[in-house]
Amino acid sequence: MEKQKVTKSLEEKTPSWLKTIQLNSWEAELLVSALVLYALFQVPEFLEKTSLQTFDRASRMHGLFRLLEKAIQLLSIGYILHILVRGIWVASVGLSYVFPKGVNHESLNFKGNFKKELTKNGSLVKMVLRLEELSSIIYGVSFIFFGTLVGFGSLLFTFLFFVEFIVPLMNQNPYFAVPAFFFILFYFLLCIIVFIDFLTNGYFRRKNWSADWFYYVAFFFRIVTLSFLYRRSLLVLISNIKGWRSYLVPFVVLGVTGGFLYLKDEIGDNRRDNYYQSNANGDYLSANYENLRDDNDYLVATVQSDIINGSALKVFLRDLGSFGGIYVFEGKTLDVPKWESLSSDSISNFLNKRLSVSIDDHQIDSIKWFKNQHPSTYAFGFTSFIDLASFERGTHFLKIGIDTTNMKDAAKKIVENENYSLTTISNIYFFYDKP
Repeated sequence: MEKQKVTKSLEEKTPSWLKTIQLNSWEAELLVSALVLYALFQVPEFLEKTSLQTFDRASRMHGLFRLLEKAIQLLSIGYILHILVRGIWVASVGLSYVFPKGVNHESLNFKGNFKKELTKNGSLVKMVLRLEELSSIIYGVSFIFFGTLVGFGSLLFTFLFFVEFIVPLMNQNPYFAVPAFFFILFYFLLCIIVFIDFLTNGYFRRKNWSADWFYYVAFFFRIVTLSFLYRRSLLVLISNIKGWRSYLVPFVVLGVTGGFLYLKDEIGDNRRDNYYQSNANGDYLSANYENLRDDNDYLVATVQSDIINGSALKVFLRDLGSFGGIYVFEGKTLDVPKWESLSSDSISNFLNKRLSVSIDDHQIDSIKWFKNQHPSTYAFGFTSFIDLASFERGTHFLKIGIDTTNMKDAAKKIVENENYSLTTISNIYFFYDKP
């Protein structure tokens, strides 16, 4: 009886215009999803280029930009699913109008479990209502996943701001060195407490002994993690799931976001596999020529043109970290940040030992490599210039591969992958129009 009074009171307070919007919210959902999805497809590439142009690859800010890119990609997937479900919903609504009775059981004359299944789920109205609920949930949950990733990035940014900017200033004064250490420790403990509260659906918010002081902690972290943007949606979802299943929600959120980050890195870019497959087939690839390639083409190695008019071949090679991260320089595995610290002589010495570069059957030795960025994609890599004066006019091909001669077995297995072999990174055909 009391519950009915509360429900009735809420209905009386809900304005008629809001009820109308609630009933027709699917129109706004579809419009917003389509427009936002179009914009979201453009954002990751923009963020990547902005990050590469603005920040050092070894910086934490570059990593945060990468995290934001992945959050936007996850949101895009959610919006795609929402549009698909809404599409099925619109089709079902149309069918329910034309055929209000739904499935004609007598015409089908199904027997046994098939008949029971149709009797139970044959109503188009039920299907429409279920799809309505599913699409609305997908729409809301997508933003929860997005908000969780962005919030995690925002939390990292705040922590790194203290560690990399505030603490060094405090450490300059010996009187502040100890307080700085305890401040970092205290902040880290607060992060753990907030994380436990998140996993337990508000343990510290439900206890009398902690609710008062934890309110201020939670309020601070709502701002730091930007959770005020999606916290209400998450609470609505948790509070309307019955029993023990509600405690699975935070684990599902973490599992989906964490799993997406892991799988996104593991699966990689399909363009890579397509490139290497075409490369193994000896195809002529426009991605290998600066005058022909598009910014969306997968970048491995390029020369200035498919027709070389001068006597120098300018070669750009993407950083070796994209080829498996198996390269060791002075006992350290090389990734992009470590490349940054090496001189051109050290890089040339290392690459000449690890790479096999040839034009036709002529091996090119002692190449001078310079670290730089690709002019349009801003990808980190290396540039070299090969003298063509001794070659005849006509068609040639540049072959760049990894030399496995002195590699250990584990490294060789990575290079000689079963899908494609990196002993040939790129085959680039060109016509040398000798001056």
